[in-house]
Amino acid sequence: MAAALFLPSSLAAWLDADRPDVAARIAPWNARVAADAAAALRADPRRPQVRDQVSKALARDLTLASAIELRAADLASSGKHAEASRLFRLSDSLSRRSLPTRLWLIQDSVDRGDVAGALRNFDIALRTSTDAPPILYPVLAKAAADPSLTVPLARTLDRPSDWRLLFLNWTLANGANLGSIANVVGHMRDSPFITENDVDQRLIETLVTARNFQPAVLLRQRFGSPQRGLVADPNFADASARYPFGWGLVTGGSLGAERATGSTLAYHGAPLQSGQVAGQLLGLPPGRYSLTAKAAAAASGQAPYWSITCGRQEGAELVRLDQPLVAALEAKAEFAVPMGCAAQWLTLSLQPGSESAQSGSVASINVTRL
Repeated sequence: MAAALFLPSSLAAWLDADRPDVAARIAPWNARVAADAAAALRADPRRPQVRDQVSKALARDLTLASAIELRAADLASSGKHAEASRLFRLSDSLSRRSLPTRLWLIQDSVDRGDVAGALRNFDIALRTSTDAPPILYPVLAKAAADPSLTVPLARTLDRPSDWRLLFLNWTLANGANLGSIANVVGHMRDSPFITENDVDQRLIETLVTARNFQPAVLLRQRFGSPQRGLVADPNFADASARYPFGWGLVTGGSLGAERATGSTLAYHGAPLQSGQVAGQLLGLPPGRYSLTAKAAAAASGQAPYWSITCGRQEGAELVRLDQPLVAALEAKAEFAVPMGCAAQWLTLSLQPGSESAQSGSVASINVTRL
């Protein structure tokens, strides 16, 4: 026998008022959820026929969890909270698999300001019921926006379960509050789970695509491989750093760049071909810097150029520096990163308008703080 929970109208109105209490922000109940649950479970505990069936069932077996749950729901809908609480807790002790009982326990924890209790019941519901994710995933994603819940949510996701990766995959697929989700993930202790399942990299890529750079930078700092300088793989010898916080190279075709023998970046462009051939995202804090480029061998054609631009401001170029064309020659330029420029694109582009082929190789590109 299935059961649907019906909240007293006063409680539903209280929740819809969006009170600022921390616990209330993880309540799963609102008018839509209640209606969905009622439609899915198709049982109104207040109907005389249902009440009669419940009485007969309990007369035969006082430990029948579904009947106890229906009786508890009937009491809750009549405003008899204490009696309902006793029966829902009895239902909980008989079976941990009932979603309506679990939702009621979540709501009860929320009403009492018990965040840990609410999240514990979230965890149980998502472990035991395949019907729970459509109701509870959006609630958890919304809850992530509350800074007071960042650490409690991170500790919940630290516990091994089948649902935690499914939840994070759901947030990525639905674009659900990803900046806040990234903050929660950044506070998780289970780093192997994050990196082995590529959660950090997929979050970073999605955030960068949405031009939400600051949480992407923080995830890179939290889970990325340590690097000595401000540019990942400045000598083009190690491809382990993944784009966007590693080199993204244009390969093949009439223009491009690729790592070459001797730890260099070889670039090429056919006549009249131009455009970006290499790039990566930097996370430089505000301040003054120096950009230094060094050639690996003599080059032909026009010199390509390096540029650094603010990620959030299209075309807001901070510095431009021509790549040297003479072997071992260095070129240097100073620049400043302003406030509000959370991340910067470092790119190598071939010059437009060249009637001859362009080719050469880069030994290194470095950024140094002054």
